[in-house]
Amino acid sequence: MAATTNPLHNSHSPTAPPISTKAFTIAGVLTTVYGLDEVPSSATSIACLWLLHPRLQTHATMAPIAASTINAWNARKPSTKGLIAVSFDQRNHGTRLVSPLSNEAWRQGNPRHAQDMFSSYHGTSQDTSLLITYLPSYIFNTPSSPQITQHLVLGVSLGGHAAWHCILHDPRITAAVVGIGCPDYTRLMMHRAEKSKLKTWTSSSTPGSEFLGSEDFPKALIEAVKTYDPAGLLLSAGSKGTEDIKEDLVRERLEGKAVLNLSGADDKLVPYAAGEPFVNALKGVIGRNAGMGVRFEDRTFEGVGHAFSKDMVECAVGWICDVLGERKGRRGSLSKI
Repeated sequence: MAATTNPLHNSHSPTAPPISTKAFTIAGVLTTVYGLDEVPSSATSIACLWLLHPRLQTHATMAPIAASTINAWNARKPSTKGLIAVSFDQRNHGTRLVSPLSNEAWRQGNPRHAQDMFSSYHGTSQDTSLLITYLPSYIFNTPSSPQITQHLVLGVSLGGHAAWHCILHDPRITAAVVGIGCPDYTRLMMHRAEKSKLKTWTSSSTPGSEFLGSEDFPKALIEAVKTYDPAGLLLSAGSKGTEDIKEDLVRERLEGKAVLNLSGADDKLVPYAAGEPFVNALKGVIGRNAGMGVRFEDRTFEGVGHAFSKDMVECAVGWICDVLGERKGRRGSLSKI
């Protein structure tokens, strides 16, 4: 797949009803808020859906998903919960572009692809948390305004990688849709290094044995991955990703939360297999600990490559509306509003 392909291409109907937009500059980041005009006057609380775009795209590519989700929610039976969505350019993208080469992969001539990509979407998750803190001082900021009480995130490709970080590292974010993203950065980059025939992969007697810790995947990056990456954080050192997962940490980071993982069965850029060991380990710990109240749904779409297809969009929109229509009970259990 060409690196410049937009995974959201042809994902939406061109006749989708439009949605209102308002732009704010928050913490120096151009931030677009969708759906403010559509919030019903009866709303006593607000849910906010954070939309994280793919690599080499901009925040504008997420507008159709914002419109689809907000229109779908508002079309349901009257609720006292309003829904808005927010998008912004990821670091080194769109209005924040500094170095085009830094967004490219090894095959496109970027020798620092691994550290550039991980630090970029790690930064996106931090930006999301920063904006969550300051957004209420720009909207719904009068004494009579409804308050933002719920945060969800939906990310696609690069944004999907970032969505994993968001759900793990910010307790205010309680639901995430991961679209064609990967929870195991090390495995993903090892797969990409092999396919790219990097010298640090092919030069050793056992191909790949010296890749980790090389200039293509430096030791400092290994340490960052151990701290922030889902597999790096939650799988024990040396784990093969089958059973050796840190259950206490899973409880600490995911208790009461919901995650929908959407993947293309034919995705060669971010193959499902790269994240599968972690996903299986997570399913296992959730299955053994029903009291955590963690909802994890994992869906793979046949015939879909590295794309967020119409079926994926429909699945994500329906799932988000279902999550919005539920409330937390004891120990993170869910019940219908």
